[in-house]
Amino acid sequence: MELNTYFDHDTDDRIVQKRSAEELGFWISHINYIIEESDRLAKIASNVLKNRAIRDDFLEIIIKNQSVLNEFTAYKNSMVQYKECDHFECDLYYINKHEHIRQLYIKTIVDYRKLKTQLYSEILK
Repeated sequence: MELNTYFDHDTDDRIVQKRSAEELGFWISHINYIIEESDRLAKIASNVLKNRAIRDDFLEIIIKNQSVLNEFTAYKNSMVQYKECDHFECDLYYINKHEHIRQLYIKTIVDYRKLKTQLYSEILK
């Protein structure tokens, strides 16, 4: 992951834009990892635990997270326009959009952790 450097001549808006892009890149990477890990955990649930319900829950998480990833990617592609904002309303739109994406990321992580905890509880029975 690339880290942004901030310069003395960067405006506050530009720093926010750089931070948002950096944060989004991390979230996309993390969601990709969760999709890959969910696939492995679905196989464990199916092959080791013989628990189709948990397997199906992981498969559902994969589908949901691919949708989340598509939304994140669309937002990332629109960030080029964020760099071109020249009025407050434009900046505010992207700041609010980023906050929506942040909340979606948090919900995605919380849901995934709950399911992963459920799997581990089944393994430890």
